[in-house]
This record gives sequence, structure tokens and C-alpha cells, in this order.
Amino acid sequence: MAELRIQFDPCNAAQFYACCGLIELAEIARKPTSSQFVVDGKRPRQGDFILTTETELNLQMVVDGIRQAEYRPLSRSVAENPPSKDSIAPVSVTISGENLILDWWLDEFHSKATPFKCWAGQVTTQKLFLELPKLLPSENPSFSTGAFTSTRFGVDPRSAWVALDLGYSPNEQGQESQTYPVVELLAAFGLQGFRPAGRRANGFEYHLWFSPLPCMAARIASARPWQGLRTAEYKFNLGERGSYKVFCFSTLISS
Repeated sequence: MAELRIQFDPCNAAQFYACCGLIELAEIARKPTSSQFVVDGKRPRQGDFILTTETELNLQMVVDGIRQAEYRPLSRSVAENPPSKDSIAPVSVTISGENLILDWWLDEFHSKATPFKCWAGQVTTQKLFLELPKLLPSENPSFSTGAFTSTRFGVDPRSAWVALDLGYSPNEQGQESQTYPVVELLAAFGLQGFRPAGRRANGFEYHLWFSPLPCMAARIASARPWQGLRTAEYKFNLGERGSYKVFCFSTLISS
């Protein structure tokens, strides 16, 4: 058995869903997984994600696969109940020899965006999946790998800017701010199978599970864990930065 261990911040929802993205991508590559989290109560912003597979898997392999994948927005003639705006069109992905559709930012009818669609302005799904993979590192990737760009899904709160903090508005000045493409793209895959529970008015929840679980059970445990399974519950809200939304940092609710 091979083990992939990733250090992450449990209070950063994007990093949690990036871990979930590793599960999804391993499953797509036909590498059945078992996963769990390890958190030290004395260090609430530090944790470990452990992914076990039957064959070798490391972060570089996954990042290379994302960078080399093919991304094609679904045209209105192809998509069932297509959205009226290209900025939220679902995306067809060919990766590890498999095809899948990413559409977690759309409602079940594909007619409008959910609150998880954070990008705005001239940013479209085509632009997101065209530009972000180019920013992925060719070596030594990590959840801390950053790049300057104005293109992002908006799930990592570390990328959020406040004009007062910077002394200018990046949106108005056409400037770029720090983005974390490894986390943003892994989370884009993770959110497809692992969805936050809750509503925008009350906040969204996710759970870390502390026992090894296969993919299907992990998807359930992340949103609605069952009695007897030890978990830690976190809640986050959506903030606003001008016309953009962003996932805010999370708060530990119970463990």
C-alpha cells in the first residue's frame, strides 16, 4: 500500500476540498482509496490528510495530470438545459483517460448558478480552466504554491484582497493578487463529489473524518456523518470582495 500525506489548514475550506479533490482524482485514475484526517487539538490550524492507495500516488503526479488534462466548456447545443451565460457553462474534462463533467457551481437544472459560483466580471469557466492549469508548478507542488493572477474560483480565502489593506483596488487598477492554483484546481475537482451542507444565510458545513473511509463513504461523511463516526465539524460563510464572492475562513463548531 502507498500513502500520500498532505499538511493542510483545517480552517481553510478550500484546502479541505483540495484534499477531497485528491480522492476524486485517484478514483478517476482507478486507484481505489482510503482516506482520513489527523488533527491536533493544540494546533487548530494544522492537520494532516492521509490518502492510502494500492499503487504509488504523489502530489506531483496529480498536479501533472491536472495540467495535462483537456478542458472543454459544453456548448449550448450539447449541454442539457444549458445556462444562459458562458461564464457558468459546465466543463467537460478528459483526465487519466477518463471523461467527466464539472458543474458544481450550477443548480440541478443547469439553468443558474448556486452561491458557490464566486467569480464575476470577465471571468468565465473557459478562462478558469484555460489559465489556472498553466500556473501549476512543474516541480515541488504544495498547498502553499502561489502565483499572481486575477483569475480564480474564489474558494481559497488566502487569495481574498481588501482594497484598504493594499492601498488600492486590484479590480480597478487591473492588478493581480496572490492565488494558489494547486488548491484552487484540486478543490474544483473535490467540490464535484463533496458538497458543503447548509445555506448561505446560516453558513456552510463540512466534516473531517478521523477513521479510514473509502471514497463513497467519505463523500457522505463530509456533509452528514453518521452516529459512531468520530468527526470534527467546521462552518464557513461566503464573503464579498466587490462583485466577487469568496469562501471565508472556517470556524471549528464541534469535534
